[in-house]
Amino acid sequence: MIGEKRIVGVVQARMGSSRLPGKVLMPLAGRPVLWHVVHRLHSLTVFDEIVVATSIYPQDDGVVDLVERLGIPGVRAFRGSEDDVLERFYLALRDDPPDVVARVTGDTPLVSTEHLRFLLHRLVDAGLDGVDAHHEYTGLTLGFGSEAYTYRALVDAHLLSADAAEREHVSLFIKRRPHVFRIEYPKPDPALCSSLRLTLDYPDDYQVLRRVYEELYRPGEMVSCKEVLRWLSSRPEVTQVNEHCRQISA
Repeated sequence: MIGEKRIVGVVQARMGSSRLPGKVLMPLAGRPVLWHVVHRLHSLTVFDEIVVATSIYPQDDGVVDLVERLGIPGVRAFRGSEDDVLERFYLALRDDPPDVVARVTGDTPLVSTEHLRFLLHRLVDAGLDGVDAHHEYTGLTLGFGSEAYTYRALVDAHLLSADAAEREHVSLFIKRRPHVFRIEYPKPDPALCSSLRLTLDYPDDYQVLRRVYEELYRPGEMVSCKEVLRWLSSRPEVTQVNEHCRQISA
């Protein structure tokens, strides 16, 4: 718990992807990508609950099955709209509203728990409406990032936005209105920063992440983001595989 706030982590995950269908259940070191994401968040021990938010479509049955098989107390799945992700978040949380919501995507098996903890403390301690680790603003390695917002800000976004892009990209309504919401992009530890792609959006991204997990994953332990960057620093042939890939974001 941080500042006696109820904090919920929401993992946004679905099987549909135009560039890499089924990516959240692709194996890394014998475990699905989503398995690694959930376990990384659970290791933080700051969340009152972790929700894997997916769609109502049958193609996402596997996401729900995985969450149920995890059997981790306080981790559950929720199914909602595929396109209106803002509504999906709202409905997933409304029955037991938190104070703070951390948003993580299911295609980031190397999400930095160190930086996420820092973000949550900054949000609560400074009384902000949101904090974002976006690589373009912070220099954080792409694939290490997350973001967090007050539940109140997300409810405002859900109730007020009619824009399709803002409903698909959960925090876009908030970030577009800095005159209304207090948002910060806190600078991370420089040891977490690089120009590398360590997210999962293309087949070549998967090749890089698979190599990282083959070399560095140890059962029962979390792969360290800083160790990953140190290991890759002397192996340019690994990251050359996906350096041509371009990130598409709101």
